[in-house]
Amino acid sequence: MAFYLEKDFFEDVELFTLVQKVMQGELTLRWYNANTEHVRVTPHNAARGLTYEDCNVGSYGYDRLPDLIRTNYSMAPRGSELWGKLPDLGYTINRKSEVWSDNVVTLYEEAKARRWAPAVDITWNDLIASPVPEPLETAMAQLCTFLQECTTVTLGIAAHHIYSINQEFLELKSYLCAQILDQARHVDVFRKRALLGGHGLKRASVAAEQALKELLSAETYAESSVGGNVMLGSFLLGLYRHLAAVAPSPTDGRLFRLVLQDTARLVAYGSGNLQYQLAHQPQHVTSLNEYLDTAEHCLLGLIGSQECVEPLIILSGGGTSREHTQLGGQRVAQFLATMVAEYLERCEHAGLTGRSQRSRLPRYLRQLGI
Repeated sequence: MAFYLEKDFFEDVELFTLVQKVMQGELTLRWYNANTEHVRVTPHNAARGLTYEDCNVGSYGYDRLPDLIRTNYSMAPRGSELWGKLPDLGYTINRKSEVWSDNVVTLYEEAKARRWAPAVDITWNDLIASPVPEPLETAMAQLCTFLQECTTVTLGIAAHHIYSINQEFLELKSYLCAQILDQARHVDVFRKRALLGGHGLKRASVAAEQALKELLSAETYAESSVGGNVMLGSFLLGLYRHLAAVAPSPTDGRLFRLVLQDTARLVAYGSGNLQYQLAHQPQHVTSLNEYLDTAEHCLLGLIGSQECVEPLIILSGGGTSREHTQLGGQRVAQFLATMVAEYLERCEHAGLTGRSQRSRLPRYLRQLGI
């Protein structure tokens, strides 16, 4: 819904008169002695520079934030003087324990320090000079198509909630913006990798997209974070690590190592957020366990889609012969077992007790012979 001011500034005679006087040198200086705390921050580490952690002082810091914000629903930066009729932006996420993680400031600074650019930080010319064998290139094009579908959703989960989060949690919102940029970079690099090899993009996955839509449609921030950052993030983290190990070229190995480091931050935030939330709102253990009971099948929609598992087997085995695909199947089975185990371990470590026993994923893998 559009917002319209009570008055039109073009017709505000009082404002016009005030600006006229100020431009003629009659300053009001009402802001000069604002009722705010005077501080002087300095970089704790000169090599790292001035960080949000260095600015965590007094009324400007995040440590002093109450769990529930009741005093500021505007766009005013934390620590500034609030006065007059500031607009209410209608934030719906005003509880720190819903969104916070103790590592969020560190992750934000890391995201800036370790940024990379697909256009220049991937050795595209090496791939052109030494192309990947045809069956592997075809599989890579299909997998890069699938990965764009996944990263579009990890991007969308963060973007969906940013406006709804109170501006008092500015460090958290800064990190989510960095996460969006990370995932946009992944869409960028996977698209370029597919187009460079001569095959273009391959086929979209119905099963995967239906699963991804369910995760994207989670009703609360807590569900979005545990489903998108922890569960989907664990899948992607394990997948990128596996692909870095079986990459058909040095360029592909570097590509997947770079997206791996970005995705590690996504999972670290999701796990930290889950831990922080359950430490402050332990009653949510039951509701989040129940959410995952209904959402974990989405992982099967991803790993079971032909557009994912078949090119993954070809890349893992090094070809399309029977011998290659059998080897690839064994390696993919090992990846899936490790990924599920690590995902469940993250849930348990964060405080989601009983997840390993409740989850149907290990039993499903055993039925597959994994």
